Amino acid sequence: MNANILILVVFIAAMYFIMIRPQQKAQKKRQAMINDVQPGAQIVTIGGMHGTVASVNKEARTFELDAEGIILVFELSAIRQVSKEGNQVSAATTVDPETKTETETETKSIEEDTTSENK
Repeated sequence: MNANILILVVFIAAMYFIMIRPQQKAQKKRQAMINDVQPGAQIVTIGGMHGTVASVNKEARTFELDAEGIILVFELSAIRQVSKEGNQVSAATTVDPETKTETETETKSIEEDTTSENK
């Protein structure tokens, strides 16, 4: 009888260390990631939307996501991943001068086309 109780206790302890404890660690890590989110962080939501955090409201547990100029409000629990570069958007972004020139030229030609159509 004592051997059966010992086996049961060992089995329950093994289940705790194999299944429950790793899940609790992962949950604490995710909660810490969500609590550390600051404006400017690059994130991915659980729905797959990529964007930059515009503001965080800790009391309401919501954040505003700037996705290419469109501001959306989500609950903090909707954060799946914070970018690997860290919490802040890197300020030192290098732009190839040739690419910048091509982009400016394309924008000017679109503006000229729009202006000529309106006249």
